[in-house]
Amino acid sequence: YKPLCFPLASTAERRGGRCPSALTRLGPFSDSGKQELIMAKSNASDAQALVRSLRSAYAATPTNLKIIDLYVVFAIATAIIQVVYMGIVGSFPFNSFLSGVLSCVGTAVLAVCLRIQVNKENKEFKDLPPERAFADFVLCNLVLHLVIMNFLG
Repeated sequence: YKPLCFPLASTAERRGGRCPSALTRLGPFSDSGKQELIMAKSNASDAQALVRSLRSAYAATPTNLKIIDLYVVFAIATAIIQVVYMGIVGSFPFNSFLSGVLSCVGTAVLAVCLRIQVNKENKEFKDLPPERAFADFVLCNLVLHLVIMNFLG
């Protein structure tokens, strides 16, 4: 039984008898009368190739963007540690817990915005100088943390 192409495959692929390897269906109908989709199985070599390609692409990333990425990872890791601590110990001063987590998540979001604005490959912010983007980041962090301090009570 020849596999039929997934409906989203291009017309040329369907006419040539070639199907994309990721999505094919076996037969027109299954036992329940619905079309069955089968995902192609990936193996360890596919995962290793993906990791290698991501690593080589990330190696070309400028150092300033890597520093911002580390800052985002640190902020998210701190939020996760706070959530785990709350799960183990309890959340008696709930405002404190909520303030800490929202501070970490808000800082991470602002850092991602900074990364988007500072990235040279991003065409939308090509006229924005990096100093202005950093000043916006600092000002927004100041406002965020003033609100967080007010919420602490």
